[in-house]
Amino acid sequence: MFSSLWDDFKYQISRGTRLNQVILINVTAFVLILLVRLGFNMSQGVNATGFGSATDLLSLHTNLNYILSHPWILITHMFMHITVMHILWNMLMLYWFGNIVGDLLGDRMVWPVYLTSGLMGALTIIFFSRVFHYPSGEVIAYGASAAVMGFILAATIIAPDYILNLLLIGEVRLKFVALVVILIDLVGLAENNNTGGHIGHLGGAAGGALFIWFIRQGWTFPKLTRKKEPTKIIPMRRTVVTSTPVKKSSSTSGPGAIIQPQSEIDRILDKISAKGIQSLTQEEKKTLEDAGKK
Repeated sequence: MFSSLWDDFKYQISRGTRLNQVILINVTAFVLILLVRLGFNMSQGVNATGFGSATDLLSLHTNLNYILSHPWILITHMFMHITVMHILWNMLMLYWFGNIVGDLLGDRMVWPVYLTSGLMGALTIIFFSRVFHYPSGEVIAYGASAAVMGFILAATIIAPDYILNLLLIGEVRLKFVALVVILIDLVGLAENNNTGGHIGHLGGAAGGALFIWFIRQGWTFPKLTRKKEPTKIIPMRRTVVTSTPVKKSSSTSGPGAIIQPQSEIDRILDKISAKGIQSLTQEEKKTLEDAGKK
């Protein structure tokens, strides 16, 4: 049984969709945290403080000194859940809206949206806490909620009239779902209930919207992670394949013609790129013509 589960885990991590990878990593982290919690309860009792100290190492803190000494928390906090309802709700939302984003943007965009939105949620919490002192005191946050909000906003901006079939409600356009979840966070802020969490949710939503803005400006994920280089136009090169050793020769075309080596063809093409086709000798033009025929 365990061998089969391990094989399935390895397969999904290496070959599964990006959305399956994200969900699987979240669930695996939840199971490991659950086992750690069980261990602390058995060794120290249910009121032990050891588990809280352990989870603090993975949770987001708004204390800048703590962030500098524990920089990994900017990433690990968005994969951490402690209660069953917390992870169940987040993973359901992630599955629904992650599939929409994957269908509209492509599966490879799932990880960028998740990480961008989760990080944006964290930075928003830190910014409001440090600059406006709202909420007051140090905030400790964890969970994928900010990243999930990023998926909701990203999907809504791309396809606001996308139809969802909601249980007991029926068909609802995606833009109205997004409006409701944002209103819930605004109400939570007004009632001063889980203020840090709601701020993070809105920050994650802004992250998803910002990501789509970049996409619409012509940016794609590879361009965001790769240094731009000037475009260089190079003539397309033909690959000459032979079953026998080739010799450099100026022979003419025909049944007995000897095919020129690829290095000679490449040299001629480079010459065209640098000086133009008019720079070729008659022999070079003939060599290129013969290669094209072959």
